[in-house]
Amino acid sequence: MQIAPGRRVALNGVEWTIEDVHGQHGRLVLVDTDGRTETRSFRWLINHGDLRLLPTAEASGRPSPVSRQPRTLADLTKDQLERARLRLRMSWKPKPASGRATRLGPCRVSPGLPTIRTARR
Repeated sequence: MQIAPGRRVALNGVEWTIEDVHGQHGRLVLVDTDGRTETRSFRWLINHGDLRLLPTAEASGRPSPVSRQPRTLADLTKDQLERARLRLRMSWKPKPASGRATRLGPCRVSPGLPTIRTARR
């Protein structure tokens, strides 16, 4: 279920629109057609016995109130892009004899990297 401003729901036969979402507090503000507002928790809404989702704004031809474009590499700063490239390079093992590169598994040391030894006391 997508909980976003502009989403319409029906509770006990009354149509409500989600006006505002406070994700950090787990709460949302509902407004009915008469302008009455109620603040409720996500849990209350999802566990409501007579919850019906009404057609979204996309289905009615209006643009979505919360539309986001996909993330791309162009969104990163030069420093972030360099760190991402470095992380990718460090996560690949050298190619084995079969010619296929494989990703490192958890808690494995890559061959070819120096090992660090610590002195025992």
